Amino acid sequence: MDQDHVGFSPRLPKVEEPPLTYEYAQLMKDGPSRSELQDTYGENDNKIIPGGEGASSVVTDFNYSTSRVKASEDMQYDDLMDNTRVRDSDYEIIKNEDLEELRELGSGTFGRVYHGKWRGSDVAIKRIKKSCFTGRQSEQERLTIDFWREAEILSKLHHPNVVAFYGVVQDGPGGTLATVTEYMVDGSLRHVLVRKDRHLDRRKRLIIAMDAAFGMEYLHSKNIVHFDLKCDNLLVNLKDPSRPICKVGDFGLSKIKRNTLVSAGLRGTLPWMAPELMDGSSIKVSEKVDVFSFGIVLWEILTGDEPYANMHYGAIIGGIVSNTLRPTIPSHCDPEWRRLMEQCWAPNPAARPTFTEITNRLRVMSASAQTRKTTS
Repeated sequence: MDQDHVGFSPRLPKVEEPPLTYEYAQLMKDGPSRSELQDTYGENDNKIIPGGEGASSVVTDFNYSTSRVKASEDMQYDDLMDNTRVRDSDYEIIKNEDLEELRELGSGTFGRVYHGKWRGSDVAIKRIKKSCFTGRQSEQERLTIDFWREAEILSKLHHPNVVAFYGVVQDGPGGTLATVTEYMVDGSLRHVLVRKDRHLDRRKRLIIAMDAAFGMEYLHSKNIVHFDLKCDNLLVNLKDPSRPICKVGDFGLSKIKRNTLVSAGLRGTLPWMAPELMDGSSIKVSEKVDVFSFGIVLWEILTGDEPYANMHYGAIIGGIVSNTLRPTIPSHCDPEWRRLMEQCWAPNPAARPTFTEITNRLRVMSASAQTRKTTS
């Protein structure tokens, strides 16, 4: 397993589809306040997932039929069980007895992540909790669908800035499921940003932002929309002090784009969610929802803070959808970084740049910073 990837990713083909324009629809008033997040190596409790716990407590007025969604999920479940679990897949079926768990890295509502060993290599083992399979049948099916969706997506991705996928465990404790992926020694970027002993200078922050953008450019070239891009789901390796490595991970909410658009609904984590995911004006959105999230990620990388940490859910939703709420940009922010952030979180998806444009602009910013350093 290569954790010492150095240099920038090769250029990738531009994938650009015209996104839709959206109108504002009023949402609910203030709800419960947001809780403090722990580092969970990509496993977090505050994801908002269609049909999951908390979804109805955040937004109650969405223009899609729950019966249609349920019927669709039932069909998805049957198809996945028939076509994914049985047939030969692109990933390996790993025996649980071949894995060694070393320590727990984090946990969320639906699973736990462990640092472990497989065939002598360090790996991350992501297990679905036993308790998830003791509730309602619909919840069990949804979790299973999400699990196999993530496995299918990951198995087809091969890029230096996307977490490598090794295989699936079907015979975990109590028959539970698990995925085995590349282990990133420093965990999530969010964890690194809050650590006082891990200072990231401007050059390193630019490299990390570029790595994340390269990974997202690749995903979009494969017609995959992540839907949950944030620093918690960006994993890093800082072993080389001169060249940090950042990779995109956690594809549990991802969808494959058909033609121009993908089905919307409430999915993601609120502060990073684009307004078109919350305003109820359309059941289809474009890959530009990831670009909006990346704008918030750039702010996280710049400040090290969590967006809207002390605000209520309802206030966050209302502010994002009405375009009156965006993170406060510090006065010391580089003008180009500021401009890129603001364009990424533009209200109109069509006004947001593609990840190909984002990577090019970050390259220019990096080269400019290097030039200033050598001439000073």
